[in-house]
Amino acid sequence: MLRVLTVMAALLTTPALAQSYEAKYDMIWSVGLKLEAEATEILKQQDDRFEITLDAKASIGSATETTNLLFSADSGWTPLDYNYTQSVLGRTKGRNFRFNWNKQTLVWLHEPERAELEIPPDTLDPLGFRLQLAHLLKNGQPLPPSMTMLDGNDIKVRSVQAQGLETLEIPFGTIEAQKFVLIDDNPDPNRSFVFWLAPSLDYQLVKLEKRDKKRLLALTLKSFNKAGKP
Repeated sequence: MLRVLTVMAALLTTPALAQSYEAKYDMIWSVGLKLEAEATEILKQQDDRFEITLDAKASIGSATETTNLLFSADSGWTPLDYNYTQSVLGRTKGRNFRFNWNKQTLVWLHEPERAELEIPPDTLDPLGFRLQLAHLLKNGQPLPPSMTMLDGNDIKVRSVQAQGLETLEIPFGTIEAQKFVLIDDNPDPNRSFVFWLAPSLDYQLVKLEKRDKKRLLALTLKSFNKAGKP
């Protein structure tokens, strides 16, 4: 308990060295229906916390992901809570989680009858894991061989496979980006998670393709603007 409180205190008192930004993406979102949309991802600071939101809107549906996090110049990003809401043809569903670091557990707020799950101290959320990878890459630190992260309604361990640099032609322009693959602890040929981070944009996400059987999420960067102090 003392160690957890010490880590939390360090996170709260460390000067913010994270870079706020706004990124816009062309998005393909297949959830039974194939939807094309524009998605906006915003990272902003609110007092001693940061909030990252990925918001997408199409003609017949919308989806929003939001995570509140703490940032430490030494250890990087720590999620506090994560929320996902999806609406298609008037049908809305969502998930809401809290990372209780005092007890080192994950709480399913949308399933209050479910018991809290003990989690490792480096567990990440679906948005913050990219911020953590970027933090490590920008600081020349080794990438972890695997990451424990919230995925859907469960916690999963995924291996991180860094591949080579590729030159991408995307709406943002021609850009060099490093390819990464997340490999599930129970690999399935019908599932894949591939994304590209651009060194020239502080390892910002420029492309992502996530497949889960018939479901697809694809993002391609079209604009990127920094804000705040680096």
